Amino acid sequence: MYKVSIILACYNVEGFIDDAFRSIVAQSAFDQFEVIPVNDGSTDGTQRIIDEYQRRYPNNFFPISFEKGSGGPGRPRNAGIDNARGEYIIFMDPDDRILGDGYTTLLKAMEKYRSDVVIATRYGVREKQGPENKVWTDYIAPEYFNQDSYAVKLDLLSRRPVILKTIYRAALMQEHNLRFLEGIASSEDEIFDMKYLLLSSRITKINDVVYLYTVERTGSITSRIKLNLYRDLPMIFSGMHDALGVYFGQPIISYRLAALVRTFYFPKLLLLDPELTDDALDLIRATYEEYGFDRLMLTENSVDRRMVELLRDRKYTQLMLYFMNHRSIGLSGTLRKQNRRLRKLEMRPVKLAGKVYKYAVFAKRAASDRSPRKFLRANLRDSLRAEPNGYWLFMDRRDKAADNAEALYRYVRENNLHDRIAFIVRADCPDYGRLRRDGFNLVRYGTVAHWRLLFNCEYFFASHVDDVIIRPWKEYGARVGPSSYKLIFLQHGIIRSDLSSWLGTKEYHLFCSSSQVEYDALLNNIRYRLSPETLKLTGLARHDLLERRSGDYILVSPTWRSFLQKASRSEFEASEFCKSWNALLRDDRLQAALRAAGVRIKFVLHSSLSHFEECFSGSDLVEVLAYNRVESFADLISGAQMVVTDYSSLSFDALYLRRPVVYYTFPELRTHGTNVGSDLALYKRLGVRSSGHDAAVEAIIASAGQGFLPDEETVREIDSFFAYSDGQNCKRIIDAVIQKERHA
Repeated sequence: MYKVSIILACYNVEGFIDDAFRSIVAQSAFDQFEVIPVNDGSTDGTQRIIDEYQRRYPNNFFPISFEKGSGGPGRPRNAGIDNARGEYIIFMDPDDRILGDGYTTLLKAMEKYRSDVVIATRYGVREKQGPENKVWTDYIAPEYFNQDSYAVKLDLLSRRPVILKTIYRAALMQEHNLRFLEGIASSEDEIFDMKYLLLSSRITKINDVVYLYTVERTGSITSRIKLNLYRDLPMIFSGMHDALGVYFGQPIISYRLAALVRTFYFPKLLLLDPELTDDALDLIRATYEEYGFDRLMLTENSVDRRMVELLRDRKYTQLMLYFMNHRSIGLSGTLRKQNRRLRKLEMRPVKLAGKVYKYAVFAKRAASDRSPRKFLRANLRDSLRAEPNGYWLFMDRRDKAADNAEALYRYVRENNLHDRIAFIVRADCPDYGRLRRDGFNLVRYGTVAHWRLLFNCEYFFASHVDDVIIRPWKEYGARVGPSSYKLIFLQHGIIRSDLSSWLGTKEYHLFCSSSQVEYDALLNNIRYRLSPETLKLTGLARHDLLERRSGDYILVSPTWRSFLQKASRSEFEASEFCKSWNALLRDDRLQAALRAAGVRIKFVLHSSLSHFEECFSGSDLVEVLAYNRVESFADLISGAQMVVTDYSSLSFDALYLRRPVVYYTFPELRTHGTNVGSDLALYKRLGVRSSGHDAAVEAIIASAGQGFLPDEETVREIDSFFAYSDGQNCKRIIDAVIQKERHA
């Protein structure tokens, strides 16, 4: 009985297959392997080399041959599965090689952990080259053993593990009759792999490099781009849908299908005969139409949704320009990162010597002047590490509290839920004195005590997850290893656009959401890497502090713009942002209507633009509030009769109180990244969206004429949007933390 069956689908690989066979024969566990090379109608000397190895190793080589080629690896791999006698199966491409004793490593891992599947890592190398000249390395993930969680399977879906570095249990293939799609030239391996992995209950990932994958081989199937590649798409969509439907819902299936076309089939258009490009786009569109444009639009990726729309409307020129622009942005970012890495490597000897001298000087000076921060720079790792302290830490911004963390801290303190709690904020901000007078246990941001307490606490409840919040020591450049705390992301608003490129890079113990729409969008966008065990529908903690009061003002509060943060005053004043909001505040019709209604305007800029407050002039009707002087946004919103904004999540606080909201989304030459992909249809349902000055003014005047009361249909929409309106959000958050701990 053979332990492993190695299956190779072979077509015209005369110049490579001998190297592949040599690497198999060199395995220390070779006597436990049966090798099944399947010649799929080769017209070169491939069969001659197969026959030679069968003659030399008759007890290990068991070839299969087809006279006519099938056009893809599916049929020969299926023939190999049908004839395999091994307990485990490995698929290998005949133009690749095993690295060292890689397949023996896979076998040992499979037998050690008794898994359904073991996934390793590979190097990409050019033809005939070795690992020392590798072009790339597979993503190195943390190792795990015999896992079956949603998070693991979601990660495998986003990373695409690849069959060529993997060992499978043959019995599971037979149990579910798993086979490759035949007659297609690409994607058959991904469809097979996903179906197998999603049916597996014991998945193991190791970081051993076991495989050398040949990139850019002349004459390979994927290097010869023909129109048939696009004719295969309906079968690929059907197969992918069936594979992913084993485990995931439609939005994630739609995400993967649209992403497959964007990342694989669209780049291949650039290698196709230009005269055939429109024909290929017609084939893609026909596949989309057959599958359903509406189903594909369920993807949470805004780029893919736009591409689906342009294909649906047959705007091919606009589509290709959009794709190329998106691709160039991604490539330029990749190239910038790569260039930075190369520069660092080139400078390493000099910089290393400089660092040694620098830290020696710091240590000497720290001993003499006893400066905690200088000493910390020299001894960062030792200064942070300590025994777990059992604390629950809470933090909003560095220079501002009054958000979800403060609200949750108050709930925990008032209900005596934990005896070790502390709140982090800068000592020089106005909130520090307010919270101290209120009896908060405060820790000053940026001190040694703050970093040490955070590094070793039990839970960190944070409304922001920038590195300056969750890893404040990172700016000092030292490698301190992972901290011990569990991160509870409270959010600082309700997410209404795709922030996965930012939030998807963090690791969460719990991630709080507030509406079913938001929850579904987060869970169904695989780039967030969230699972039902991590993502919880709780509501925002600060909403528990809101109460509907009759104030004498409306709140006007736009969100920030990344490209204006570091602008000069003259640049800011020349921006559409400054001009549009100033024009609104000074509009004579608006001011007359507000005077008649007996209300005024309170205008608050986002904290990131607060240094431009002087660009907006106040009057007897307009009060410009400094962001850092707003003690409580809950109080500010509770008394506001309505909110006017562009994209700010503060609007949802007003909606929570069933106050009217006007979204003034004026056109801009440049867009702020976090506004890209915003669900503008949602704004129309929950409030009034106006893209022009006059329309915005008229919407505010109309609301004032109705006593600032939203109509019944809007109230029904708001009621259905929020998951909870019972004032128990803080309790749900703590209950979710405790419940997850019990099930750990």
